[in-house]
Amino acid sequence: MRFKSKVYRSLLALLGLFMALLMVSPVQAADTGSLTVQMRDSSTGDPIPGGNLVIYQVAKLDSAQKKYQYTNEFAKMNSDISGMSQKEIMTANFARKLANYAKGKQISHQISQISDSGDAAVSLESDAVYLVTQTVNATGYEQISPFCLILPYKVNGEEVNNIVAHPKNAKKIKSNPAHPNHPKKSSKSSSSSSTRKGVPTKPKHPGQEQTSKQQSAKGSSTHGLVKTLPQTPRLPQTGQLNWPIPLLALAGLTLFIWGWVDQEKGKR
Repeated sequence: MRFKSKVYRSLLALLGLFMALLMVSPVQAADTGSLTVQMRDSSTGDPIPGGNLVIYQVAKLDSAQKKYQYTNEFAKMNSDISGMSQKEIMTANFARKLANYAKGKQISHQISQISDSGDAAVSLESDAVYLVTQTVNATGYEQISPFCLILPYKVNGEEVNNIVAHPKNAKKIKSNPAHPNHPKKSSKSSSSSSTRKGVPTKPKHPGQEQTSKQQSAKGSSTHGLVKTLPQTPRLPQTGQLNWPIPLLALAGLTLFIWGWVDQEKGKR
C-alpha cells in the first residue's frame, strides 16, 4: 500500500507541474514583443551601420477602460492619447510632439546600438505605445525622424507583437561655397539679359508646375505612417505549439511507472 501511495503522489505532482506549465507559458509569451529597425540606404538598399536608437515607453493600455494612458513621465503631454486611434498615434506629427516633449528631460529609456549589418533589435513590453528617436546618427547620414509604435500592432484583423521598421535614411547634403567662382559674363550677354528683364517667360510645358506641386503634396501625406513589416502574428495561445511535449513526457512516464508496478507484482 505504501508503494502504491508513493506512485500516486508522484503522478499527482507531475500532473500539477504539467498544468502549471500550461497556465504560465502563454501569459509570459503574450506580454512581450520586439522591434527590429533595419537601416538601409534609400537609393541603393545597402545597410547603414553605426548610430543608435533611443526608445521611450509613452503609454500603457488600461485593461479596464481598453484605452491607452500616458506613463507618469509623459503625463503632462497636451494631446489626449486615450481618444486617439492607432493611425493617429503613429503619425509623424504626433511623434514630433513626443520627441520635443522628451528632449532635455530625464526620462527613462532604452538605447540600442545599430550593428554593422544595419540592424538594431530590442525586446519591448506589450500593450504599450513607444517613441523611437535617434541621438547618434550614422556617418554621412542625417538622424532619422522620430516615429511611434504600438504593441501589439493591429493589421488585417491580427495582432502583431514582433515588428520590423524601415525608417527613411537621408544622406547629408554637402554645403556649396558662399561665393562660387563663376566665369564673367560678356557685356553683350548682360545687356541683352537686361533688356529682357521683366518679361515673363512661358514654361515649356504648361501645367507641369501645378502637376508637380500636386504630386509633392500627395507624396508628403504618405509619410505620415511609419513603414512597418509585421513578422510574427501573435496567436491566441502562444504556448499551444509546445503543449504536446510535456503531455507526451507525462504520458510516457505514467506508462513506465505502471509497467514497473506490474512487473513488481509479477515478481511477488
